[in-house]
Amino acid sequence: MILLVVLGVAVVAFVVALLAGLLVFSLAVLSGNQASAQVAGVPSELALADIPSELLPVYRDAAEATCAMRWAVLAAVGKVETDHGRSSLPGVRSGANDGGAMGSMQFLAGTWAAYGVDGNNDGTADVYDVVDAIWGAANYLCASGAGEPERLRGAIWAYNHADWYVEKVLAQAAAYEAAPAVGTGDARVLVDHSNLSLTPRARQDLLDGVIDQRVMDFLTWAVQRHTISVSVLKTGHSQFVAGTRRVSNHWYGRGVDIYAVDGEKVSPGSSLAKAFAIEATELDPALQPTEIGLPWEELAGRPGVFSDASHQGHLHFAWR
Repeated sequence: MILLVVLGVAVVAFVVALLAGLLVFSLAVLSGNQASAQVAGVPSELALADIPSELLPVYRDAAEATCAMRWAVLAAVGKVETDHGRSSLPGVRSGANDGGAMGSMQFLAGTWAAYGVDGNNDGTADVYDVVDAIWGAANYLCASGAGEPERLRGAIWAYNHADWYVEKVLAQAAAYEAAPAVGTGDARVLVDHSNLSLTPRARQDLLDGVIDQRVMDFLTWAVQRHTISVSVLKTGHSQFVAGTRRVSNHWYGRGVDIYAVDGEKVSPGSSLAKAFAIEATELDPALQPTEIGLPWEELAGRPGVFSDASHQGHLHFAWR
């Protein structure tokens, strides 16, 4: 009888352990799938119309498999360089241009020798094969840090040493990425997102369900493109706007203060934070904040934008 009891307890323990293991595995798979979806993003109508249909999955696969970089940035490089290989300029399909660049992603011979990839698995890394070139470009960009939002600009600059080029690629990438659908921001996803740093109070605000859906939609858009550090959402902010008796949007859960973007603290000298703020002012009206406070007086003429002494060390986004 004692033996049977012992065996019964052992069986129960085994079943419990097995179920627990399956639960952990399922959660890991779900988490991985969510992260993959966050990296992949959704192509905009422009992307679907402009990028050759056979190359869109190549850009997405190469970007994710190489370093989980933004696929739209890789595709934007392809667009800016040779219009996805459709350009008739010298060096795109054979030979080299006057600068020595070759193929659809415009590699120099030495760079291709270092980073070229046999992307279509035909046994040859061919700089003139557009699939190989895309995988090679992903390899090159990732080696320069493109998988880390705070290093993305530097990685694009390493690809082509020109500030105008960086801005052009990022603008094209933004046009290729569809903004998240209104109402899809999920607090449970945001609190665990690797690109979002939250203070304990801000994290709890999200978990408690006291934050406006528009704030969550905006943050969902932001973390697809940048690393964002949030200082306050609702809890911990004063009821009134500084120096007034006007109730702050934070009081109603309709505001977010961001103190760092892509690893750089917000300040009048922060180029990364300024670029992010400009992106926010150019968002689709469905996602765009109606109130934006920032350190740069020259941006104050844009709709809803203001700059004052209280907003020199953070970005303030709010909705009325």
